[in-house]
Amino acid sequence: MDKIFLPEIVALGIFNAQLAVKSGGVTKNRRTTMFEIELPTEDGGTSYIDDECREIKRDTLIVAKPGQIRHTRLPFKCYFVHLILEEGELFDRLSRIPTFVRVKDRERYEQIFEKLCECYNTNLYRDILHLQSLILELIHILGDYTDASSHTGKRRDRETIERVVDYVKSNLTSDLSLEEVSRFASFSPTHFHNLFKKATGKTLRDFVEEQRIQKSIQLLISTDLTLSEIAYECGFSSQSYFSYAFRKRMNIPPREYARRIYERYGEGELL
Repeated sequence: MDKIFLPEIVALGIFNAQLAVKSGGVTKNRRTTMFEIELPTEDGGTSYIDDECREIKRDTLIVAKPGQIRHTRLPFKCYFVHLILEEGELFDRLSRIPTFVRVKDRERYEQIFEKLCECYNTNLYRDILHLQSLILELIHILGDYTDASSHTGKRRDRETIERVVDYVKSNLTSDLSLEEVSRFASFSPTHFHNLFKKATGKTLRDFVEEQRIQKSIQLLISTDLTLSEIAYECGFSSQSYFSYAFRKRMNIPPREYARRIYERYGEGELL
């Protein structure tokens, strides 16, 4: 079982976006740095988080995760708690909760937030144990909403990444910029970047260049194409950039790499 790391409570209370936003009816786009759990106190505007958007309703709880991009169309008034968690069982549980949760027993959530606010705002020394127990209760009851939607979403994301990997390998001479590939995956560039890096451990740019270098190696040792022709066949913008990228990744110029392969093959080291 994973270790339990208690969250750091950064802030909590009641937030009225109309008082915070001086002009206009939309908050600025921003990247979240922590978990932001919010329970609207009234029906109102619209919440946009990554590729998802929902009308703000009293029975729809919002769970924004670190690294997501969000903004809000006003009006928006809510109870809120901001938590820092970087690992452990509670981090995993919160990460599996959908961004927008339509809760069945809103009164129970409201009672927890009211108790949090009372403890946080009226106790001079703040009863940390009481606060943490209320946070744990909130995360616990939110766990009822993680199973089906979370597994379905993870499976869909995994299938999307697999489809993107196949697409990249089959279209190395095409435009494989983040904007184009994220459009192919039907995600926003920011959300796709985060999803791809989490799944592969690499940025899309690094992965594309790695695949192009791998194809160039095959062409170097199996054809008599010129460096310019190889650069074109692998999707590099020019022969000079191909040579630069190859040397940076392989620590050797492309022709020298091919020569050493031929020498080893001639000595019987490669079969």
